[in-house]
Parts: sequence; structure tokens; C-alpha cells
Amino acid sequence: MNIPSKEECLKLLVSNETPANVIEHCKAVCKVAEETVDKLISEGFNVNKDLVIAGALLHDIERHKKNHVQVGADLVKSLGFPEVAEVISKHSLYEIEEKEFLKTVEEKIVFYADKRVKGPEIVSLQERFEDLEKRYKENFDKELAFTKKLEEELLK
Repeated sequence: MNIPSKEECLKLLVSNETPANVIEHCKAVCKVAEETVDKLISEGFNVNKDLVIAGALLHDIERHKKNHVQVGADLVKSLGFPEVAEVISKHSLYEIEEKEFLKTVEEKIVFYADKRVKGPEIVSLQERFEDLEKRYKENFDKELAFTKKLEEELLK
């Protein structure tokens, strides 16, 4: 398994010209993800921390492009990081209806951590989803319920 280090991920974001505000968001997502991983590992769960860190840092590498989840996953895969690309491909709210959506604990952690960060700021799920509803003029009640269930599973 080929996983870029935290430093390599930050260099990839910069060399890809990912906007600075998006990089700050990714760093905050990484912080939430790392705290979640550390908690799970301390409870005896087997989690690939390096994979979670890389997924969290690179999840929005193509945020400024249309269909950023798939475009970002494709880019990261083309750079030789297929496992990281798989994690990145699972952070969209629009996929939660899929049966096999979040299969691994690493995918779950990155998805959850992203939903706890508004811009560069770590917030509650409630605050994050209220912001999403304002920005996209959509109702995200089902997605909020899904993510709250995930939070309970990860942080019980």
C-alpha cells in the first residue's frame, strides 16, 4: 500500500494549486480525523492512521472543480495512491443511499471528519448541516441523521 506522508499530502495540495482556504479546511478535517483515529486505536480498534490522514488531507484536492469528489479521487489514483483515492471517493453526501457506501473504518472516519468542519473551523454536526442547507438551498435531514448515527458508531 502506497500512502503519502502528511508532508507529501500538503505538497500535493500546493502543487495542484488547491486554494489556500480549501487547504485550511483539509487540515482541520485531518485534525478531527486524527483525534477520532487515536480514540479508536486506544480502544483496541485496528485503523490505518496513515491512510486516514492522507484521505483527510487530500479529500478536497480538486474542490474548485465540478464533481470534485470523483475528479479528486481520479487525480490521487493517477498519482499512485489508489487506496487513498478510494477513501476520497467516499466523502460525498450524495452517495449515502448506496448500499456499500462506507465499507471501511477509514472511509467512515474521513466522511465523518469532513462533516465536522465548516471552512477551517471545527463545529458540531448540527452547525455544519445548517450551513450546508443555507448554501445549497436543500434539506439535509436524512444526511444529518446518517452522519449522527456514524458519529455514535465511531465515538460511542
